[in-house]
Amino acid sequence: MTNEQLLNSLKVLEESFSIHKNPENGLAMSKYMKGRFHFYGIKATDRKNLQKQWFESIPKGISDDERRFLIRELWTKDERELHYVAIDWMNSWNKKLILEQDNDLLKWLITNQSWWDSVDSIASNYLSKYCSKFPEKGSELIAEWRYEENLWLNRSCLIFQLKYGKATDFELLKNVIKQYQHVKEFFIQKAIGWSLRQYSKFHPSEVEDFVREIDLKGLALKEATKYI
Repeated sequence: MTNEQLLNSLKVLEESFSIHKNPENGLAMSKYMKGRFHFYGIKATDRKNLQKQWFESIPKGISDDERRFLIRELWTKDERELHYVAIDWMNSWNKKLILEQDNDLLKWLITNQSWWDSVDSIASNYLSKYCSKFPEKGSELIAEWRYEENLWLNRSCLIFQLKYGKATDFELLKNVIKQYQHVKEFFIQKAIGWSLRQYSKFHPSEVEDFVREIDLKGLALKEATKYI
């Protein structure tokens, strides 16, 4: 498909969303997100039904570059629901569609249009699968991101293993937590607790020993010990 055809496909999606917009809901959604984004005001169930129709309209033979072109175009739109379409589409891709060079795309997505809703979904899904598929590249990525001066990249380093379960690299997680332990930022403290809470479902005694070892406090401790 040409770029013009791809953009025309996006216009069809935007027109579909515009028809179903609800300004009152949109204002409430924007308020919930601290006014950071504009919303059509489409409820999640309705949005997913509309985006499903759009996904089905995309040719099966679309190239890797064309997929990523659409993702980037969706990400530049003003309305938050279009960002959700990009996230849901990426997260639905078969693992074979994840490419080693997606590290640049992931960093761009996480550091633009950033808020907890987008970052958490990307980090715990696509980033998670990326690091699993390309462990060496994933390790390099996390080693770089954990020292970046960007809250959302740092948070991603804490939560990308959320769905790994028993396969979680607990030594890595502990190391990153120690690095951020005294960072007062809410989203970092919450992520520390969240990551430990998830791991405690499989190894509660290890988490209990660790929070005592580092004398974890406050929100992070409260979240980490919910299941212990």
